[in-house]
Formats: sequence, structure tokens, C-alpha cells
Amino acid sequence: MALAFFNWYCHPDFKEEIEGDLMERFNIHAEKYGYHKANRRFVKEVLLLFRPALVGNVYHLTNTDTMVMTKQNKRRVAILSIAVGLLFIPLLAMHFSNDVHWKFFDFLVAGVLLIGTGLAFEFMVRKIKTIRYKILFGIVLFVALLLIWAELAVGIFGTPIAGS
Repeated sequence: MALAFFNWYCHPDFKEEIEGDLMERFNIHAEKYGYHKANRRFVKEVLLLFRPALVGNVYHLTNTDTMVMTKQNKRRVAILSIAVGLLFIPLLAMHFSNDVHWKFFDFLVAGVLLIGTGLAFEFMVRKIKTIRYKILFGIVLFVALLLIWAELAVGIFGTPIAGS
């Protein structure tokens, strides 16, 4: 099953070489540890290979332009990475300071706001053709994110969703 999964997501240009390496490592592990442990290691290695560089090539199965899809996936991975990185700041601050008190729901709302804004920006980059409108829409999204974040944090407008 792991090999079938690998064959599904791996681009045909890379498949033969990577599959050969996987099978070679499986045979070495089978001799060293036995079949069952080698099989578990094989599944682990196939799952660890499932990353954006190869996942972006899944779209070759649907007959679309692979390079365009790879760029889109790189942007999405960057958006998720930036959101997670920003969420690590209050998480670390909670360990070093008593002034930061975030609960799970706070992280969830912040994650939805950051990822939602990032994905809206990514969608906008794909759909809007002129650079002028891309910049304008990007600024509008960023200002909206900041206003919602500020309202949730300190209640600058006094709405019922205010955090204070």
C-alpha cells in the first residue's frame, strides 16, 4: 500500500530513481532487521517523502500545468509556515513571561485569521491580473486583518467580539 501511495503522488520523472532507492533500503533493512520491521521502516520513509516538492507534482495526474501548480503549492506552504511561525511567538512568550495568557481558542482564532487572510491573498494573486489591483487588494486585506486583530485584542471599536 505504501508503494501504491508513493506511485500516486510521485511525479513520473522522479519515480524510477526514488523507488529504486526505497527498494534498496527496504532490502537492506529486511536483511538487518527482518521483514516486518523493514516494512514498517519502508512505510515511514514513504510518508516522510510526502512533502511539498513532490506533492506539488500530484497535479500531473489531472493533466494541468505542473509548474503553475508547484508555484501555488509553494505559496500555500509559505502561508502556512508564516502563520505557524507567527503563532509560535505568543506560545514562546507564554513560557518566558507572565504577561501573555493565550488559551487554545485564542490560538485557533489567530490561526484562522492568519491562514484565512493568507489564502485570500493567494487566491487574489491568482485571479487578479494587474499588479496595481493586486497591491491595492493586498493592502485592503492587511488592514482588515489588523483591524480585526486589534478589535479582538483590545476592543478598539467596542463590538461584542472585543477581547477586553
